[in-house]
This record gives sequence, C-alpha cells and structure tokens, in this order.
Amino acid sequence: ILAAGVWGLLLRPFIPAVEAKSRESSTAFDTISVQRINVVDPDGTTRLIIANGARLPGAIIHGQTYPRSIDNAAGVLFLDTKGEETGGLALAKLRDNNLANLTFDYTYQLTDGIRLWKQESDDGARWRAAFDIFDRRPYTGKIESSQGVPRIALADENQDADLTISDPQGRPRIRIGVDKSGEPSIVMLSSEGKEVYRAR
Repeated sequence: ILAAGVWGLLLRPFIPAVEAKSRESSTAFDTISVQRINVVDPDGTTRLIIANGARLPGAIIHGQTYPRSIDNAAGVLFLDTKGEETGGLALAKLRDNNLANLTFDYTYQLTDGIRLWKQESDDGARWRAAFDIFDRRPYTGKIESSQGVPRIALADENQDADLTISDPQGRPRIRIGVDKSGEPSIVMLSSEGKEVYRAR
C-alpha cells in the first residue's frame, strides 16, 4: 500500500501534463500577415504585443492607456505579470529622422530604466547611436512622466564619441569624449551647466 501510495504521488504531477499536452494543438504557417498579435498568459493577461504603427496601443500603466509622444511607431511591447508595460522595441519616423529604440522600464514606478537607441536623418548626414541609463523617478502615486532621470549616456553622434554622467537631478556634470578629429577631453560642469574644469 505504501509503495502504491508513493508511486501515486510520483505519478500525479505528470498526469495533468500528459493530459494538457494531448489537448494542445499546433499549426504551421510559412507566412503570416497581420497588423497586431497579442501574446497572453493562460489567465488572459497580455504579456507581449507585436503591432504596426496604426495598431500599437498607447502606454499601458496601472490599467490606463496614455498617448505616446511618437504615435506612428511599429514594434513590440513587453508587459509584466499584471499587464503593466515594462519596456518595448519601437521603430518610427520622427520628422526627417528614422528612429529605433529598445527600452526596459522599471516596474515599481514605471519609468525608463535602460535604453538602447539610434537615430539617423533621411539623407544620412546626421546620426546618433546611444546607450542610456536612468534613475527611477520617486513614486508619487500618480503618473507624471514615463521618462526616468538621465544618469549615464554613452553615445556616438556624428563621429563625436561621448560619455556623460549626470547628477541625481539629471544635470550633466562630467563629460568624457573623443571628437571626430581624434581629440580627447574631460569636462566637468557645475549644477548650472557652466564649465569648471577641462583637460585635453
């Protein structure tokens, strides 16, 4: 009886899995053309949205949808277990610039955490590729901005490579860079943005 009971316990976790697997079905496609795909958890919570510029929703925060500053972006939205937006990949046209942006948001206060992005003008004359790290904004109980406080920015803009470190208020205080002519520099700024030290 004990042996049967033990085997029953060992087998029990596998029985639902086998039954569930038998109920699963799959279909193979060579090509699918859609405007939007929602990936959901078993309980119906949306976890991933893939959409074109017309069908990508606004920012989803605490169950509310807010308009985005760029309204023609196609891309992918990441959502947490509560269905709250927690980042995404966006491809958009901003005036005469082509923009690609990958962002991961903080969860407690939904503001930008890490951003990897590039921007390039239509004629190819101007570009910027950057990696940004943000402080999380203090939680106030209401949505004030989806942007975090900029702290670290590593960028290449039109052949000028630059590392900018900002204070907790988001004000640039140190810049380390090498410009397009190959000249290195270290610059320190006051809280008002005035140059207080430069080394070349």
